[in-house]
Amino acid sequence: MKNLEATSNIDMKKLRKYAPQDLPGRIVLFILMWLVALTYIFMYVWLLFNSFRKSADFNINTFDIFNFKQFTGENWKHLFTTQIAGTARNPVYIYDTVVNTFVIVAIQILLAITIPALTGYVVAKYRFKGKKFILNTSIFAIIVPTVGNLATTYKLMQDTLHLTNSFLGIIVMGAGGFGFGFLLFRNFFAAIPWDYAESAFLDGASDLQVFLRIFYPQALPLLVTIAITTFIGAWNDYMTAYIYLPERPTIALGVYQMFSKMENQLRIPVALAGMAFMATISLVVYACFNKVIMNSVSAGGLKG
Repeated sequence: MKNLEATSNIDMKKLRKYAPQDLPGRIVLFILMWLVALTYIFMYVWLLFNSFRKSADFNINTFDIFNFKQFTGENWKHLFTTQIAGTARNPVYIYDTVVNTFVIVAIQILLAITIPALTGYVVAKYRFKGKKFILNTSIFAIIVPTVGNLATTYKLMQDTLHLTNSFLGIIVMGAGGFGFGFLLFRNFFAAIPWDYAESAFLDGASDLQVFLRIFYPQALPLLVTIAITTFIGAWNDYMTAYIYLPERPTIALGVYQMFSKMENQLRIPVALAGMAFMATISLVVYACFNKVIMNSVSAGGLKG
């Protein structure tokens, strides 16, 4: 009890000593955080509300977003009924791009939470030759700029692998981000005591059973976090689809193609509707799993 009281007294003394000095900095930080938050909120509200306004009204005053008499659903109607790609026999609409995106996202998420997790577990818990090489390779994959290798990668995908205009090509390109996930899983599993595995081995469990039944479930917060970040990255990815999947566009590329095909007076409002649709889906996904992400961060899942 004395030790606890002494520790408590020390902590209170530190608070009395440093709290007044830290207060101005904390107030400034608090104000800055709220300014950033309100800026993003305003940007989304501006985007969403303007997507319901007519082009003429938008051009007169882009910030008159609370004049609800100007609201119309024409922009959203154009968004979902305008052909953005394909042919007369096989037209491509915005909802087709949504389906394409969800197919790609589902496969990328499945790969992102399995392959990096398994390799991270093996590197964290087993000794074998080439272990350091795998770690260095994953770090190298993270720091190498994607843009710098764009021409080489495109020639490889087009001429050698013949994976342009295919979902497989997009998935292969998405695998380039596995290095970061691998490091996260490796650090996460390294922090879990091996005693759990030894007890399971004594009961006759195999290596795979130990991974699936003991270690993998404990990584649930990290799994959800990686799944959400993978979803948001793939959902908003314009460049990869533009280069490798131009004939079967994703939602981000589809919104751009619609913008380029629309008449001048309809371009911006319809594009705003497309961007508002994309942003809303991302916000809904994040809101559904917000608690899991915060738990993952507080538990140290992203710290390693």
